[in-house]
Amino acid sequence: MPVIIYKFVDGTTNAVEVADEIYLIHLELLQQEKNNYRRETRRHTSLYYFTDMGIEFEDKRVDILAEIIRKENIERVRKEIMTLTDRRRDLVHKAFYDEMKYRAIAEQAGVSPSAISERMSRLRNQLQKKLSDWSF
Repeated sequence: MPVIIYKFVDGTTNAVEVADEIYLIHLELLQQEKNNYRRETRRHTSLYYFTDMGIEFEDKRVDILAEIIRKENIERVRKEIMTLTDRRRDLVHKAFYDEMKYRAIAEQAGVSPSAISERMSRLRNQLQKKLSDWSF
């Protein structure tokens, strides 16, 4: 007589002798479970296949052209910032990347907040003048 071995959650096993008909039914159920698992994992794997290959799907919520233009403009601004003097670049970094208040920047520099405001205004005008040639 064939033997079916049951493995319990706690790791223990139990062997049971069964009739041939029941053993064949058991084998058929195991095969169906295996096929279902394979079908399920193949479907899930196929969803990730394209992203793993570097292929992205279009997101209807995002205007792709606007996103490309935005990224190009960010890169242009970064390049322009790199042309600034170290002192002005440091000022931009503190104000926009570190998000420091003008008062805190002024205290570090030993000047008045209005001096920092004036510097930022001149800097903004300089960058706007350089960037005004671009089409946004």
